[in-house]
Amino acid sequence: MAHKTSRLEDWFTTWFNSPYYHLLYKNRDLAEAEKFVNKLTEYLDLPQGSRLLDLACGAGRHAIQFRNNGFDVIGIDLSEDSIAEAQNHQRDGLEFFVHDMRSLYWDSYFDVVVNLFTSFGYFHNSEDDQSTIQSIADSLKPDGVFVLDFMNATKVIDNLVAYEEKTDEGVRFEISRSVVDDTIIKRIRVVDGEVELEFEERVDALKLSDFSGYFESAGLELLETFGDYDLNPFDEGTSDRLILIARK
Repeated sequence: MAHKTSRLEDWFTTWFNSPYYHLLYKNRDLAEAEKFVNKLTEYLDLPQGSRLLDLACGAGRHAIQFRNNGFDVIGIDLSEDSIAEAQNHQRDGLEFFVHDMRSLYWDSYFDVVVNLFTSFGYFHNSEDDQSTIQSIADSLKPDGVFVLDFMNATKVIDNLVAYEEKTDEGVRFEISRSVVDDTIIKRIRVVDGEVELEFEERVDALKLSDFSGYFESAGLELLETFGDYDLNPFDEGTSDRLILIARK
């Protein structure tokens, strides 16, 4: 794809901190998240107490399960509201902090870094993408592992739902989707009584070749490519996810 070089307004700094974001996505499948984390734990086969960084952790649903599986977990996210929610679940070996994933958190500290549920591709700027991947590589110990779970952009575009409406707790969400310049755009109009607001999600339609280039430049070796949360092989035409396993 043609990488963007112009910096757009960081839509995610406002939308991810909106109570309407948390309402719209409140029913994300916790059982599916737990199943995926369990699969990854089995695949990684690391000792109890291995250090894991959950990058763009949201409210912590994956981080909590990683801790349950024996990892020493730190979750970071730019959204103060998400981190405030996640911190309700803090305990020994599970901590959450506000941090921008474009900058290094701790150098050469983690055995594993994960970035899950399409928490990448927001920046519309190849330099920011690369600096994020480089920060991930720098935060890993030698031979540390990076797990990235992204949408399969090809399938998403082929099956794009142009418009839908949802109502939850009396709030109506009018959602329209389009693809412009290799960016998948979701526009969300919120109607809450007399309150009417508009938000936007913009995610670059990154492909395997894009990530391969970022990884190589950051000194990460791509080990495996999976296409779903059961860790079946990736097929660009049919897979729901693009899950990449890389090693420093």
